[in-house]
Amino acid sequence: MEFVLLYLLVNIAVGAIACFFGKKLFYLMLGALVFLGVFNMGLSVTDGSPVALVLAIALGVIAALLSKYAYKVGVFLMGCVAGAALGFVISILLPAEMADYSMIVIVVLAIVCALGALHWCDLFVRWGTAYSGATFMSSNLLAAIFAFTSLSALAVSDDMLATFDALSSYIAGPFSAAYATPIFVATLVLTVVGAVVQKHGGE
Repeated sequence: MEFVLLYLLVNIAVGAIACFFGKKLFYLMLGALVFLGVFNMGLSVTDGSPVALVLAIALGVIAALLSKYAYKVGVFLMGCVAGAALGFVISILLPAEMADYSMIVIVVLAIVCALGALHWCDLFVRWGTAYSGATFMSSNLLAAIFAFTSLSALAVSDDMLATFDALSSYIAGPFSAAYATPIFVATLVLTVVGAVVQKHGGE
């Protein structure tokens, strides 16, 4: 049970910080969001081995260091994360017969958003961090509210990685498919609120 709570709290907390304070904490949030994105993606495509965790940590640290010394690289990576997150939300809304194109949608939107981010840096940092944070918040918060019993049933005793693997797969798969519209609406609302809070907080 404690692993379930830890997983949800980390994803929701990092998402909230990115959504509402992403521009001020851009470098820190970039590393955290890239870490969570790669970590969750790594768990969903592997068997949840320690290698996936080590890879996620390494890429998160590299991304944070790159963004600190090369702002444009950081913005590009932030664009990739936001684009991939947008692609994920759109892919769960696709009809079942188009499910095979989900990864193509995610990759294309990641590239397009990354290039757009370079063109509109300041605006994109605010909206990009708000959106990326909102995606983590919406899916995990709604899962905690509507499917906590199901999440608890996925907990593997004394095995954090196996629990995180099961939770990541469930939230990204069956739960997101079943609650696609609420997740989409919650993500859009949180994105707008987060971007407005960041704008007024930076003035």
